[in-house]
Amino acid sequence: MFELTAPVSGPEPVANLTDPQGRRLEYLRLAVTDRCNLRCRYCMPAEGVASVGHDAVLRFEEMIRLAGILCGHGINRIRITGGEPLVRKGVVGLIENLAALPEQPEVLLTTNGLLLAPHLPALAQAGVRRINLSLDSLDPANWERITRRGGHAKVLQAIDDVLAAGLGLKLNVVVLPGVNDHELVDFAALTRERKMTVRFIEAMGFDGSGQPVRTLGGDEIVGRLASAYELLAVPRHAGAVADTFRISGHVGQVGVIRGHSRTFCGDCSRLRVDTQGRLRTCLYGVPAVDLRAMVRAGASDDDLLAAIRGAVGRRHPDGHAAAAVRLDSMANIGG
Repeated sequence: MFELTAPVSGPEPVANLTDPQGRRLEYLRLAVTDRCNLRCRYCMPAEGVASVGHDAVLRFEEMIRLAGILCGHGINRIRITGGEPLVRKGVVGLIENLAALPEQPEVLLTTNGLLLAPHLPALAQAGVRRINLSLDSLDPANWERITRRGGHAKVLQAIDDVLAAGLGLKLNVVVLPGVNDHELVDFAALTRERKMTVRFIEAMGFDGSGQPVRTLGGDEIVGRLASAYELLAVPRHAGAVADTFRISGHVGQVGVIRGHSRTFCGDCSRLRVDTQGRLRTCLYGVPAVDLRAMVRAGASDDDLLAAIRGAVGRRHPDGHAAAAVRLDSMANIGG
């Protein structure tokens, strides 16, 4: 575990973070890097995106401090994202430290799976119990067209490796019209004998180009699945972003995330801290406050909490109201 230069000692918990719409913020998505070993078409251009300088990236001890403040005020789940989180050296140790915070938040990981196999035992030991794995095609050639890289077999193997390790698994599939939407039924078939959830995500305009995005709506995705399977709706829990269904005769589930439609904003419980330490109160919005700059300028925990509360107090009612004129690459925001 990391040795901090000063003990993490945030203010005494007084009230959870609640936005003007009455939504309690309980889920932090923490981006540890903007670098990635893939070049997915819906995330970035072929040449990638300009990476921020080393000094502009949050240090692990800074992440732990900010997470400690947030967990002291209602955050109970932290998802480690990127870029690809496992390209950053030491991320397993960071997870261990986050899981050991006094509030003992659940720490989760999103990964593309290419680097997962050698890290799985250590991740489980560090406290990770659930993993989100990104896979956008079951066909190697199509996957390489989407990601502009190789390694498809490693990602496929990662599915069974995660399940064999006894960890929960959600498989995320970004649905690209005319590219992989013909694979919906095949992806759903993975849940027949695997206890996991395959989630189909509406394509969103986060490729850094500023161009309009072609998307397949959630209703059509559900309709295509329903034409092949008997779908049984699963009750939606507070803060969930997916409409989830059981399939008759399958041990796993499928879900649909309407990321482009943004129909789940009404009970969104998420905050984001991107790799530069900027707090984002909405995926579609601009950064709300630069926490890294405050930390390095000597801000106290009380100062940081006040800035966080101020940003939450300005939170928009939904992703349509928050939407920036031009959306960043998802690698810059944190997936």
